[in-house]
Amino acid sequence: MITIHCAACGQKLFRYQKIGKGKLLHCWLARISSDHSVREGPEVSCPCGRHIGTVEGPWINLHGGSVTVRGSALKK
Repeated sequence: MITIHCAACGQKLFRYQKIGKGKLLHCWLARISSDHSVREGPEVSCPCGRHIGTVEGPWINLHGGSVTVRGSALKK
């Protein structure tokens, strides 16, 4: 499990089950275990107001540099 934080204010946004190596480009909605983000339609943002990403079907497409990641991914 990893914790995804806002890059601007550091607030926790998601607890997410990441599988495998590589950058976090999008989050599958089914793998999010806790969600502290603010959603207005398809737009996803931090409570501080920073735009994080956009819901596109079964995942959230994250904008580069908008989040930081802590924790470790499951090995594949």
